[in-house]
Amino acid sequence: MKAFHSIILVMCLPIFLLAQEENNYKTIALSFNFNGLNLSSYYGGVGGRLWISESTVLNASIGASISETEQEATEEYDKGLTKNKYIDFGVGMENHLLEADNISLYLSTRLALGLTDNYYKSPTSDYKTTDKSYSYRLGFGLGVEYWLFERMSLSGQHLFNAYYTTGEYNFSGEDSARNTKGYGISFGTTSLILSIYF
Repeated sequence: MKAFHSIILVMCLPIFLLAQEENNYKTIALSFNFNGLNLSSYYGGVGGRLWISESTVLNASIGASISETEQEATEEYDKGLTKNKYIDFGVGMENHLLEADNISLYLSTRLALGLTDNYYKSPTSDYKTTDKSYSYRLGFGLGVEYWLFERMSLSGQHLFNAYYTTGEYNFSGEDSARNTKGYGISFGTTSLILSIYF
């Protein structure tokens, strides 16, 4: 199925490349990650890009999720409860270096902050856990933006990533919470971004 989508995209691409405008909109855009013919969340949430000069773009995204599952008490078991919360906020900057024939090469940097808060209470015992952590992520890399139309562009970019996490973990029976921490680096992620300008 992915091969079929790719063939359709390649066949339609020449249509997109016709009649390019020189005065592309460099304003504010709603952006999406682009996978085949499917749109998905922008950096894990909703967000967009804002041109603040002829060569500088700011981007921002926010993502969040909340879930709660409750297990009803019975004669044999107590009430069980699972709660999960997550929020993530990121900002970045793109410095566009070269622009010719609607193609622009840029350097990208991005900082993201995340909060994860999990709670679990067992319905079969007094066992319960709480796990709360903060994450700090830094990404940097290269990208290319191509203007399909005056108000629409497609960007391909690769970011190298580094992260650091810190938090607290506690389960029943412990007098105090234990501190947690972690870090890592990776060769990053490659993404295709569709931006629609207003």
